[in-house]
Amino acid sequence: MPVATILVAPFAVGLLFQLWLLARQIRYLRHHTEGKVRNYGSARATFTAVAASLDVALTIWLTLGGGVAWIARFWRDRPAAAGGMVASVVLAGAVLDATLSIGRTYLLAARLDGVRPPLRMILARAMRPMVVKIALATVVGETFAAAISMAPSIWWLGAALLWMVGIVATAWLALDPSHRGGMTASQRLVDPLLVARLAPIMSRFGLSGDEIRVTTAPPGMQRVNANLLGVGRFRRVTMSDTLITLLSPDEIEAVLAHEVGHWRCYHVGRDLAYRALLTFAGFAVLALAMRYPALFTALVNAPPSPAAWLAVAGAFLPLTAMLVTPLQAHWRRHMEYEADDFVARHADPRALISALEKLDAANATAASADPLYARFYNAHPSRIDRIQRLWR
Repeated sequence: MPVATILVAPFAVGLLFQLWLLARQIRYLRHHTEGKVRNYGSARATFTAVAASLDVALTIWLTLGGGVAWIARFWRDRPAAAGGMVASVVLAGAVLDATLSIGRTYLLAARLDGVRPPLRMILARAMRPMVVKIALATVVGETFAAAISMAPSIWWLGAALLWMVGIVATAWLALDPSHRGGMTASQRLVDPLLVARLAPIMSRFGLSGDEIRVTTAPPGMQRVNANLLGVGRFRRVTMSDTLITLLSPDEIEAVLAHEVGHWRCYHVGRDLAYRALLTFAGFAVLALAMRYPALFTALVNAPPSPAAWLAVAGAFLPLTAMLVTPLQAHWRRHMEYEADDFVARHADPRALISALEKLDAANATAASADPLYARFYNAHPSRIDRIQRLWR
């Protein structure tokens, strides 16, 4: 038990730290914002605190609470036992994620614009990724367990490469919004005046009209936003129909330049490289831990096996992601600043500033956040920080 306590303690401390930061953020919003921004931001922070607590509780139940041990006994001597064990752990996390996703969409949407999307659509959007996760977990569990048995010293290299193939494939699939649960439709930009206005900037940055799509979604399921999707030269800029309606042509041009800046600064490739580094480090740590069966025995009351190790790794995956969140947030804030700098060089920064003000108002986003909370968890800089940088 002492060893298990030492292993789990960092995650418990991390949870307490996260709850403290969220409490700071809620207090900051209450003192510096009002109305919809305060209500929505506080509700979102509270929901995040609940989700983080449940993630830790699930991990502790799966390990110290005997969940993985029970799953191991259930799948013992059954066909596809390795895939079944990993899929069972993923199922537990997926059910929790789906429940939280349904609650987040259904409850927070009313806080933002008073409109709740149809419950049927919320359920469909939450359930479809869960089915995909379970199917992939079964295949990954069987494949990785076989690799561990055949090449116990180098299996993790092949596993990390396979994992990265999946990440890149996901980036490719993101080019089509219909893969996101079927709740979002996209179409080409058809407004002739807007097409004519954006044609010069598209040409200047090597984009074509087909690479700009307008997405639509039911009320409450999509915010006012723009994104860069794809890998390498296979890219697409998506803009929500609410963004097209809200912003002026000058502001849309600035937002498009910001998304192009992400592409011209190679942010997608750099982000994939960062995720590859984390992937190889994670599998290397797992391979190292597997050399010490006492660690497994301390966490799980079951005989160690490749499948059981993979199941435990799956149980800890959400918490390890929580630990790298500050580094990831810092990295992505840096990329947002680079894209803003691109706008300052190639478009009108004043138009981007006015667009940011409108976007924050439409999405009920505060102009600033608690400094410590923002430093650790905000993937986007606050509007105030971005404006100060744009005016330099």
